[in-house]
Amino acid sequence: MEKYNPYEHTNEENEENFGTWNPEEIIRMQEYAAKQVAENDNSRAKEIVKKMMPDIKRKAQDEALRKVKAEENDKKGIHISKISPFISETISINGVDFDRTKFIPHFIKYDNYSEDVRLYFNDVSSEWLIRVKNGLPKLISRFVVEACLIVDAVGPGSCSALSVFLNGSTKPLIFSEGIITSSDLRKQTQYHQKGLTLRNRDYYFESFIRAICMCNNVFFLTLPKHAGWNNTPDGRRIFVSAENMIPILSDFFYDEKE
Repeated sequence: MEKYNPYEHTNEENEENFGTWNPEEIIRMQEYAAKQVAENDNSRAKEIVKKMMPDIKRKAQDEALRKVKAEENDKKGIHISKISPFISETISINGVDFDRTKFIPHFIKYDNYSEDVRLYFNDVSSEWLIRVKNGLPKLISRFVVEACLIVDAVGPGSCSALSVFLNGSTKPLIFSEGIITSSDLRKQTQYHQKGLTLRNRDYYFESFIRAICMCNNVFFLTLPKHAGWNNTPDGRRIFVSAENMIPILSDFFYDEKE
């Protein structure tokens, strides 16, 4: 608002507007009023910030927790990537190099649920939840994938198996031929499945697929063809025997390979 200049008005106008004709007194009144407004605005601002502080602190704590969980998950995934010299980030098939995107995307490219139904991941509580319209969220699963191994890839989207390492599990889930089905998932994760309705089992499967896509640690595992000297994906020569068998990968080896 434009500041009132008493020198540009008559004594009668000043008297009517401010109760005095003295210009200096009018200026002092305006300065005092401006100071009071500023103090009131500052006081109101402090009160607003004070009310916001609990929410600000909670968001800061949540963000710190997200960061810690993400870093811890990546550490576990990187550890898995180093357990065998036959694990690599990319793989060459018939002279063509492939990365994870030819087998597992970085994200879901579609959402097969309507706007009224939303499946989402709470990265603070590490829970997959479903919300129907404006109702309360319902727990579907707690799938957090630490790492995924694409075993013996032979072409885009084709491999002998997928090995999925879940947070909280000591043994990976194994899906033959790289095909993940709802029934195979339920057989290997019975402790998650209890109490879910038939429809929610569809969300359960979908949450697992999305958890794999969200995983940063997707690698290729090329199994040694036989005992003795083998070439690793990066061209090194490694001697393979039962003595250097890795327990969590032993399910991939038949007796004759061992």
